[in-house]
Amino acid sequence: MRQTPYWLKGSLVACLGDKGIQERLEEFMRLIVAAPLNVSGFKTKDELWVHGICDAVQTMQGVNLTQLHHAVDIGSGGGLPGMILAIMTSSVGWTLIESRQKRAEYLMMMAERLCLENVDIVPERAEDAIRSRRESADVVTARAVGSLSTTLELSIPYVKIGGQGLFPRGRIRLLQEIQDAEALCFELGAEIEQVSEPYGENGGSQILCVRKQRVTPELFPRKAKLLGSRI
Repeated sequence: MRQTPYWLKGSLVACLGDKGIQERLEEFMRLIVAAPLNVSGFKTKDELWVHGICDAVQTMQGVNLTQLHHAVDIGSGGGLPGMILAIMTSSVGWTLIESRQKRAEYLMMMAERLCLENVDIVPERAEDAIRSRRESADVVTARAVGSLSTTLELSIPYVKIGGQGLFPRGRIRLLQEIQDAEALCFELGAEIEQVSEPYGENGGSQILCVRKQRVTPELFPRKAKLLGSRI
């Protein structure tokens, strides 16, 4: 088992000791590093372990896994965090939405290689894929898809009432991002519930947790040029 960083917390940490999960995560890392296109930005397994896999585990630190049945990952790219979390939560159905065709195809190949029967890859833009998936997810994750306002508008329409949006963000700008996005968050039918303690090697990241309170108006998500803008 690889060494876990001191800052790693949450109920999923124990799963890293499972031999079957370890083997799948190692194969996942091998596929990412060997990819013919840059699907993650990480060049080595060591880098991917800390900043990809451990970061994904940290994202779920406050989630009650016994009540988690369906989750959506927006802008999955190389499967971070969606495919990693699908490996670690085999009883949860994961929908990974990735609009870039080559990345979506690579995700499909990885899901097949990893024998992940709980993963559905959707090669569409999130604002289009919402049609049959509105308010269907217990949890939605999104990593590096844009500003917080854009991230919320793409994500919250997928969340069930009572469900959560979990978004890893950089610590330096997070307070300002929250202030800028708070009104839109309310319009989307959600409220900012909490911000995690800083984590990472330099304490540079935090998880923003958003709780869905009301039905999201059909207006959202809007088309690309309007995403994240004020009403």
